[in-house]
Amino acid sequence: MNYLVHCWLGRSNAGLQAGGFLGDFIKGRLDDELPTELMRGLKLHRFIDAQTNHLKSMRNTYDRFGSNLRRPAPILLDLVADHVFAKHWSEFAEGSIESFTGQCYEVIGSYPIPASAQRMYQHMCDTDLFARYAQLEVIEEIMVRILKRLKFDQEEQSLAVVLREQASGFKQDFERYFPQLELLVDKWLQANPCP
Repeated sequence: MNYLVHCWLGRSNAGLQAGGFLGDFIKGRLDDELPTELMRGLKLHRFIDAQTNHLKSMRNTYDRFGSNLRRPAPILLDLVADHVFAKHWSEFAEGSIESFTGQCYEVIGSYPIPASAQRMYQHMCDTDLFARYAQLEVIEEIMVRILKRLKFDQEEQSLAVVLREQASGFKQDFERYFPQLELLVDKWLQANPCP
């Protein structure tokens, strides 16, 4: 999952929610100096990432990207999930997306932000990036940058076709795996209560 779904799944607690974003920037062994709730949020982030790598309902979605995009498909799927979630927000979440994303940025900013995350954090605050994930063009632009970084630039046109032709399929897939993720997170929270 990308940031928006991670933050939503961690919405029950500020540290969990901040970990939904910061988990992509704080790697390796967790420093004992980090706030306890943030450490818990980073652990939840890692748990969600591990689960998404094994959920059959998600792995089947990789096929929608076709053989040419098979290798970057897991990364692209994370962004597709955030796009579907943002675009169809009222079907999966309560309240307005703008209210939620504004609260996310505030919560994340209340924790120490590593240097590697500061530019991204500022950009998402300035542009309300999480809410803009609802726009296909925004997601596609991010994906194109990822493809270039992974040396898959030649697949830019394939990506554009997939994103448009598979839109309804991506939503159907999300409707299957999102409730499974919510259930897994609920179980994790019960097994890992606040200290």
